[in-house]
Amino acid sequence: MTIPSDTLAKSLLPPNSAASEHAIEDALRMDVDLSAVGTLWNPWTCPASVLPFLGWGLAISQWDSDWTEAEKRAEVADAIAFHRRKGTRAIVEEVLERFNPLLQVVEWWEANPKRQPHTFEVRAPANLIPASFLNAETVNAIIRDIVAVKPVRAHFDFVQILEAQAGAYLTGGGLPATYARTDFDARHDPDPRWDNYLQTENGEPMQSEAGQLLEES
Repeated sequence: MTIPSDTLAKSLLPPNSAASEHAIEDALRMDVDLSAVGTLWNPWTCPASVLPFLGWGLAISQWDSDWTEAEKRAEVADAIAFHRRKGTRAIVEEVLERFNPLLQVVEWWEANPKRQPHTFEVRAPANLIPASFLNAETVNAIIRDIVAVKPVRAHFDFVQILEAQAGAYLTGGGLPATYARTDFDARHDPDPRWDNYLQTENGEPMQSEAGQLLEES
């Protein structure tokens, strides 16, 4: 590639410089307004069109394009602090608060009788939360958002507490069956095996090459 003589005349690079080096030099000499560069990573000053890219760059897993501009800016601004809170009970309760403030977290040591360690329940008191709230779409959304923030080693059930029958009835099931058991019929299921399956970092059940769910040793 032949470098134009006028480029060599104004260049500070040695004659044996590569064409790519001259291209970089020419780009640096262009009169480009870089004043906005410092605002692009600021959720409060960047253009609204940049917000989805900031959300992606900050690993916001549940981005909703229907959010208002103010909500998008707030989510981006809170992203780093949000990641610091992940894996705690507080963040699980924060997620539940978005859906319904009456949803409850009951950890294994709080349950009666106690559950297996590193498990918990998300309870929906039937006398406080109407059955119409627990439709398949809402329950799947709750389970999805909890999977994104809960401790990786923790397993959970989504249950509806029916006070009249004094029992806990599974509506979402253990995580390994979350997406398979979506009829949400209230039925008693005391089987603890769902607490024993291994999960990936994303909360998905780990399977062998034969398609069998892997259990903790």
